[in-house]
Order: sequence, then C-alpha cells, then structure tokens
Amino acid sequence: MEIVIGLLLSSLSLYCDFTDAECLVISPARLVVKYGDPASSNCSSDTPVQMGWETTQGGTSLTDKEVKFLNWRVDSVNDWTNNPKCHTEGGQCQKQLNITVYKLPDRVSFSYRKYPDPMVEGDQYLLQCLVQNMAPIGRLRVTFYKDNTTGEQTELDTQQKPKDNIKTPGNGTYTLDFTPSRDDDGAQLFCSAMLDLGPEGPQPPPVMESDRLNISVHYKPQITMSPGYFSMSITEGDTLSLNCSANGNPAPSYDWLLPQSAPAPNTTEERSVVTINNMAKSHSGNYTCNARNPLGNSTWTVNVEVTVDFLPIIAGLAAAVVVILLVISCFIYSSHYKHTRMGHYQLKDMLPLRHKNKHAVHHNGMDQSFM
Repeated sequence: MEIVIGLLLSSLSLYCDFTDAECLVISPARLVVKYGDPASSNCSSDTPVQMGWETTQGGTSLTDKEVKFLNWRVDSVNDWTNNPKCHTEGGQCQKQLNITVYKLPDRVSFSYRKYPDPMVEGDQYLLQCLVQNMAPIGRLRVTFYKDNTTGEQTELDTQQKPKDNIKTPGNGTYTLDFTPSRDDDGAQLFCSAMLDLGPEGPQPPPVMESDRLNISVHYKPQITMSPGYFSMSITEGDTLSLNCSANGNPAPSYDWLLPQSAPAPNTTEERSVVTINNMAKSHSGNYTCNARNPLGNSTWTVNVEVTVDFLPIIAGLAAAVVVILLVISCFIYSSHYKHTRMGHYQLKDMLPLRHKNKHAVHHNGMDQSFM
C-alpha cells in the first residue's frame, strides 16, 4: 500500500510540474530589479493549497491554512544569486521566479596604447573600453564611436560578450583595432555601454559613455595643388610667383629646385611661395617644389616658358614708319607748293617788258600831239 501511495504522489508531482496552469502561477513571472531596490511577486493557485516561498531573502514557510495567493516581497534586494521559489506542501508543486538583479557601471573608460602620443596614418592601434563593476556582464553591449571634426558621428563597432550564468558584478574589457587616416586628425574617440535587460528592464535601456579622447594623427605632406607635372607661360619682363601649398602633420618645410640660369628667388618665411622679378627668356625651365616632414615628402613640378612680347616692337616699328611717311609727305608738299603758287622769276625776263611799255607810251604821246 505504501508503495502505491508513493507512486501516486510522484505522479501527482510530475503532473503539477508539467501543467503549471493547474498548479502554481507566478506573476510577474520575470523580474528585473536594480540592486538595493524593493521587489515583489505573487504566487497563486486555482484551488486553495498550503504554499510558501523558499528563498534567501523574504522567504516564508508553508501557510497554516490553504490559500489561493501568497505574496513574496523584500524591501531591498541585496543577494545576487537569489532564486525565489513558490511551492506547495511537500514540494508536490513548485514554481521558480525568474529574477535578474542588475547594477550600472561605476565607470566607463576609453584608452589606446601609446596615448597621449599622436597616432600615425596607416598604423594600427588597439582601442580599449573598460566597464567597471557592473552586472550582469552578459547583458552589456559596448559600442565604439568616432566624432569627426565636421560633427558627424560614426559607429565603429558594437560588441557583446556571450551570455553566461555569472550574476555577480565584474569588469568588462572590450577592444577594437583602429587604423587612422589623415581625415581623423582632430577627431574624438569614445565608447558607450548599454545595459539591455529586455522589455522587463528599464526603458530606454540605460547607457553610460566614456570621456571623449581627442586624437592627433601625423601624416606625410600632400600638395594641395594638382600634383605631378604641368606647364605655364609667362611674358618676358613679368614677375613669376609660384605657390607650393601642402597639408601635412607636422607642418612641412619646403625646398625649391630651379633652372641653373634662374636668379636667386624671393621666398616667404616657410619657403612655400617663390617669386622672381623681371623674368628673362633664359629663365625658362622646370621649377620643382619639395614639401617634406619626418613622415615623407611630396613634389610638384611646373614647366615655365618665358615668351617674348612682340607687340611693343611691332608698335614701335609702326610708329617709326608713320613718322617717316609724315616727313616724306611734308617734303613733297613743300616742294610742290613753291613751284605752283610762288613761281620762278628771272631779271632778263623783266627788262624787255619794261622797254616795250616805254615805247608804247611815247608813241601814244606823239599821236596825241598831232591831234
């Protein structure tokens, strides 16, 4: 008989375990509680039974009477491994409360190896985000960010450690390989830690950010003009001015390679601009700028052709021709005027004329006497 009774009790216990709707119901079935905050849950049964709560905090023994409801409550949750369990007499039916106790990080810090030394373009650096004293570590998501100098924010990577059964607080270290470019000079790097505890957890999920780290990136010079080789022409006698501006960190220094016949140029303090006055035909040739810093150099070459301006010569010749033509015209005109207007007079031509006039007068006078 005892064997039969034992089998019946075992069958009843298994039946209750697999048919919770007819055994015990816990509401809410899952709790997310911040460490130190109060917590409560209710255990109920469709039929009155003796029930109790088995737990390290706030536990209650079996009720003296059969009841349909039994509440579990603590004023301050301070046990990370607490697993409250509601049960009936003899443990024939039992139900465990799913409880998650969490703690926000004490600190989130960001760093990289060799900081605060500047980064070098193209080199690889290990970024590190350290999250200190938080729980549960398996529900933490860490994101690395970069804020550009333009204000644009870029998400570099998001990481989450495998979910495990570790409930006590701990530290989490997250790393990321980062290769900077010259565009990253002056940017800010940081990381954020978000504790995602699901829909039962705080909404929105709490986020804690590290301090922002200003980074300096060193890179070799790059000439801002069109790199390579090109040509230009300049008129003889004009002033040549070439500007060889380059971006680099550290700031680049400049050297110029000029044609051998070119005179010593005038340069700015940093030698990025070269100026030559009164260019001559012999100053034609290649003018090469070399911008350099400890990380490398960049060159820029321009072929300068000095041309002769023939317009003043042509204008001078034309003016000379005009003057000559004017002189010739004046001479011809003067000669012609003397011949046609003033005439040519000789003394021998005048004497006979005067003699003839006297004879005529005398004759006229005699004729008059006879009358």
